[in-house]
Amino acid sequence: MISSLQALRFIFALFIFFQHFPIRNEEPRALLDGAGYMGVSFFLVLSGFVMSLGYAEKVKGPDFKWGTFMKKRLVRLWPLHLLCLAIWMIFAYGQWGKEALQPLPLVGNALLLQAWFPIKEMEGNGVAWCLSDLILFYGLFPFLMRMKPKNLGVTLLSLIVMCWGLYYALPISDDLLFWYWYKLPISRLCDFILGILSYHIYQYVSQEYFHRIWGGVSPVKRRLMELAPLLLYALAFAYIDSGRGGIHPSVYYYLPSCLVIFIFALVDKSKDKAGVPALISQRWLIYLGEVSFSFYMIHNLVILFCKKVFDIASLSTPWQIRFAVTLPVAIAISILVNKYYEEPITAWLSKRLFRKDAK
Repeated sequence: MISSLQALRFIFALFIFFQHFPIRNEEPRALLDGAGYMGVSFFLVLSGFVMSLGYAEKVKGPDFKWGTFMKKRLVRLWPLHLLCLAIWMIFAYGQWGKEALQPLPLVGNALLLQAWFPIKEMEGNGVAWCLSDLILFYGLFPFLMRMKPKNLGVTLLSLIVMCWGLYYALPISDDLLFWYWYKLPISRLCDFILGILSYHIYQYVSQEYFHRIWGGVSPVKRRLMELAPLLLYALAFAYIDSGRGGIHPSVYYYLPSCLVIFIFALVDKSKDKAGVPALISQRWLIYLGEVSFSFYMIHNLVILFCKKVFDIASLSTPWQIRFAVTLPVAIAISILVNKYYEEPITAWLSKRLFRKDAK
């Protein structure tokens, strides 16, 4: 993984945390309302880019096995999902009673089907809907990766037309619009394909024009190029926050997400030791990027738990103090979960499931 992109994983995971952290109890309002759209868009585009970076050639090889590929993806996702679901069930039972635990919806959640159905009882650990999308993306990745970039672009345009066509053709009520555009795997497949296309552009530029163009760019222009996608993120956030965004907020983050990944990857290839990518490529931030999946999966549970503790203690605590307690606790638990659960169980399952598979 490219160091600066690894660090960005944690930074954008923080934006999702800010989206979910309430600063008012009586009228819940997010610390940074709307930041979650930005974080999720970045992660889904990045997943397409990183998957291409690691598996572009492997999926085209004669020894590639789709079943083994998918099992390896599940081994990375499923154990942590099941742990978080179990913790959520304990919390939900204590908070809302057995009515909150509907067997059939929970089975669907455990099987990572929750993003396909707009059923509230199926949500469980709310942030896990993203895994439901990733399973589809990973399943399609070998086929998408084998397409020529031009054909992949046509596929993306066809997908966009299909999503809008279904939106107008089906009786989708207003209360289902968020699910349709934000969670439904088919709709979010656009993000993943954009990541793959970003990889193709990166490969083309780095192989054909890197030394001729990038090598001749002055340090000042490089810094401006690095800052450009960050400025686009800020402009998109401000535009959406003003209430003028007519389409789903995630769409406004497509361009800056593709650009930041593309430009930071080029900077990494150039071995440039200055600028924004170098600034964020600190060892501690890279490490937090490595545990960002654990952080993403547990952060909402930690927010709920800490809020409950403050409520039980009848502490009328300013949100700033709750934030100062909750965020470090979430980071600490994510590190512990990654070190003592996620990594060991992934290694244990991999050793037993893939003993005979060579890929």
